[in-house]
This record gives sequence, C-alpha cells and structure tokens, in this order.
Amino acid sequence: MQDRSLAAIASLALAVVVSASPAAAQQTPPAAPEAAPAAAAPPRKDPSGHTGISPYTEQVLKGNASFVARDIPGAIAAFQEAIKQDPSKMLGFYRLGEAMLESGNAAEAETAWTTALGKKGSEELQAKVLFCLADLRERQKNWQAAREAWGAYAAYLTSNPKAGGYPATATERQKQIDRRVKDEKDYATVKERIVQREAERQKEAEENAKKDKLNR
Repeated sequence: MQDRSLAAIASLALAVVVSASPAAAQQTPPAAPEAAPAAAAPPRKDPSGHTGISPYTEQVLKGNASFVARDIPGAIAAFQEAIKQDPSKMLGFYRLGEAMLESGNAAEAETAWTTALGKKGSEELQAKVLFCLADLRERQKNWQAAREAWGAYAAYLTSNPKAGGYPATATERQKQIDRRVKDEKDYATVKERIVQREAERQKEAEENAKKDKLNR
C-alpha cells in the first residue's frame, strides 16, 4: 500500500514537470539585439595640418575626387579654393593646371604651372610641373620654348636625383622637335618654290594671251 502511494506521488510529480516545461520555455526572455556599430568619427581638423586635416588639404582632396568623377568645373573650383587657403604651396597650382588643361584652357594651365614653380613643394612635384610645361609648349607648337623647357626639365633631374622623372624622354622630345623644325623649314622652301613657279606660269599665260590678241 505504501509502495502504491509513493508510485502515485512520483507519477504526479513527473506530470507537473512535463506540463510546466513548455510554459517555462515560452517565458524565456528573447536575446537582446546586437548593438548598432558606432558611427565613424569625423576626421580631425587642424588649420596647420599637424594633428588633423587642414582646410587646404581638404579642398585638394575634394578637387581630386571631382577630377576623377569628370566634374572638371567642380575640380577647378576646389583647387582654386585650396590656393586661397594656402597660396604658398605648389600642389594646388599643379592640380589646377591639370584641371584647366582638361577643360581646354591651355593659357590658364600654363599660368598655373608657371606660378607653381615659385611655390613650396617636393622635388618630385617640381619635376612634374616642369614636365607639364615642356609638354604644353610642345603642344602649342612653340618649338624653341618647348626645346628650352625640355632642357630645363632634364637639367633639374640631373641636379635632383631624388626627383625621379624621365631624362630619356626629354632627350627624345628635343630630337623630335629638331626634326619637326627641319621639316617645316624644308617644306617652307618647297612651298616658296611652288608659289614662285605658279607666279611664273600665271605671267606666261598672261603674255601668251596678249600675243594671241595681237595676232587676231
């Protein structure tokens, strides 16, 4: 009799546990959602550019992004603003010259690069400016000025080995210019002969016409 009572009590306890388990599972609180990633901190700004980005650098980077996106007017405006922020640095003038040339304004590009030569910049950047000027004057077919500019570029590379650059290019461009000048001189001589011969033919035709008129 006692064994039956104990068995009944055990069965009742098991039933209570089984029936309570689903309820307990349902009452388990949901996992907390993952915390959202913290927003990236804005770049630190410093007018002097020592401990953060300076307004000058910020405008140069803005201009570079616009140039890559083919927004040339936007690039020009940004580089001009960079120059206003710090007119002593070469980079702003160099990049402005590139944007001006891309816009088709070769005269303004030349002005920007010529101005850049008197500003502060690395040897490598100085070499790039000299290269751009020599190439521009060659495009303008200003042969003498182009030849001198390539010579200045080559001389700078020789005096400043750390500038890198392409001295062989300067030598080759000077040779090409010399050949072009010679071809133009030769063509001018041939053209002069053609003009002279055409004038002689015209004069001969007029004289023959006069003779024909007299013989009628």
